[in-house]
Amino acid sequence: MDMPVRNSLGYPYYPYYPVVLDILRSRLADSVLDAPCGLGWLGDMLPAASGRRVDIDGVGLWEFPPADGGYRRVTEHDLETPLTVAEPYDAVVCCEAIHLLTNPGVLVQSLYRALRPGGTLIITTPNTWYFRSRLQFLLRGFHSGFRPMVGRQRGEDYVTYFPWSFPQLHLLFKHYGFTDISLHDVDENKPKRMMEHVLAVPSRLYYGRRLRQAQDEESRRYWKQAGSDQSVHGRWLVMSARRPVDAA
Repeated sequence: MDMPVRNSLGYPYYPYYPVVLDILRSRLADSVLDAPCGLGWLGDMLPAASGRRVDIDGVGLWEFPPADGGYRRVTEHDLETPLTVAEPYDAVVCCEAIHLLTNPGVLVQSLYRALRPGGTLIITTPNTWYFRSRLQFLLRGFHSGFRPMVGRQRGEDYVTYFPWSFPQLHLLFKHYGFTDISLHDVDENKPKRMMEHVLAVPSRLYYGRRLRQAQDEESRRYWKQAGSDQSVHGRWLVMSARRPVDAA
């Protein structure tokens, strides 16, 4: 990926930012938990993007936003362990973190419990389904952006644990009870190489067949998203889901 541009507050800009902001704006989220909040891009950009007051709380461990970064409060917490909140939120955002954790199920379950019934979860993570990543896995046993932990330390180095694709993240969401699972398009150059179109033909034929064979709307929606350009060629996954309205 190209090196991101950093603004005056120090956080980089990535193409998935406007996608996350648009989801939050469309869902009319008035209370948002940003976990992890990192250097605070969401607290800086969301109020202006929403056009109204939004209460934003953050959770951090290695990085924290500035004191005037737009957050109501920021709590220090390791997302490898269960998270509890005083009041449920309209939306929870988890950007570029789930692939850095050894307990992704603990994270998703915690975020589910942090949502009010009907609330929205948004997770972003690198997509390892695009063909350069698949080819690198075939040749060396590691997806793009993933390598052994030899010589690296958690909390000091960038350590990636689990590579994610749309089907895997969809499976995790379903396991923990989420509904309305959606993959969102990111405005990026995809695919970057014409050869990727050619290599994707067998996958496209398979997804198309499964889509035609689908017996219900949920299955049709799943196979349509699995075969989309963002799933097959995108470098990022931006996925949202809802906690059911009738959830206990």
